[in-house]
Amino acid sequence: MFWIINTSGLFASWYFTDLQSPSMIAGIMCPLLILIFTLSILRKLYLLLARKDSVKAGAKTRSNSSIFLFGIGDSHHDGNSSGGSFGGDSGGGGGGE
Repeated sequence: MFWIINTSGLFASWYFTDLQSPSMIAGIMCPLLILIFTLSILRKLYLLLARKDSVKAGAKTRSNSSIFLFGIGDSHHDGNSSGGSFGGDSGGGGGGE
């Protein structure tokens, strides 16, 4: 829906633009709308490309600091642990009885 609205708005603004017109809408508003629609489309394309690049980078390599920040990949626990602790033993052990 974003693409339909922005491209049709861009084309309509382009069509009705007349810089020599005494009309405020055709002489001032339409060029401003062209600028707004163009910047909106460029921003959306940039965000799509940035997200695409970050997904590729995230799939190949991950930062260890962000993984440990959320408690994932903690080297103190084995794979069977279902807790989200931040490290070390989290349980009260049953010492020497």
